[in-house]
Amino acid sequence: MAGIKLNQLEMLIAAVENNGFSAAAAALGCTQSRISHAIAELEQHLNVRLLHRSRSGCTPTAACTQILKDAKKIMQLLEGIEQTAAETPQLAGRVRVACFRSATANLLPPYFEALATALPDIHLDIDDSATEYHHLNDAVVSGRADIGITIQGYPDSLHGVPYISDPYVLMLPRSFRLRQPFSWQQLENLPFIQPNANTLSPAVERCREMGLRNEVVHKLASDSGIVGLVNQGLGFSIMPWLSVLPVPENMRILDLPPAAAPAICSSSPAPSCAMTK
Repeated sequence: MAGIKLNQLEMLIAAVENNGFSAAAAALGCTQSRISHAIAELEQHLNVRLLHRSRSGCTPTAACTQILKDAKKIMQLLEGIEQTAAETPQLAGRVRVACFRSATANLLPPYFEALATALPDIHLDIDDSATEYHHLNDAVVSGRADIGITIQGYPDSLHGVPYISDPYVLMLPRSFRLRQPFSWQQLENLPFIQPNANTLSPAVERCREMGLRNEVVHKLASDSGIVGLVNQGLGFSIMPWLSVLPVPENMRILDLPPAAAPAICSSSPAPSCAMTK
């Protein structure tokens, strides 16, 4: 048998307070038969008579008088819940996120689904057109973005939260025969394809300190272009791991020293700055 329904308690209270089903129906905006049916179901569920019915109206039984006390408390709690919900600010609006294309493809998708479930009235506007990390910082500082997914080294006017570590990796054609232990000299006859991004300079310099001697043969701004050239066996490159995903079948990946792994952070205006609504 089904449990007690809130509308049954509501109709019971109305019937007693209005001394009859007809007046209760008028107060609640429903039919008299609906109230009669609801109270009959409640009596059957509780296995107790709740009302003395007569031509002049209805009066509560002793059991009903006790039940009414709890019923009114329940209805008051329900009203309190509804009032709290009405007074609680609902998070809604658009959040503008500036990031690289690799972040859009490999970092953000799980958050889209989680956000849609937890906060359905929050919508993300993604701008992944940046070609340099300082473009992301500039977007947040200027107010064109609320959050930027960037690397450490952002201005003091921004507040950063560590996110993940995105290590630089060595990208080689799978057909290239590499001997162990690894040495940069093995790559001396393989064209070096360098990403055209200033943020990669420290990683490249670190590799040169460790023995990289190759001159730059191609310098490209497109991550997908670099991945495509390496996958075709036309050279090797150094890129952040996320920019390589998904790794093509004709390419292999080697780890670089930990010193060449930048930490990716989410940045937003510092607390002293006004957030863009």
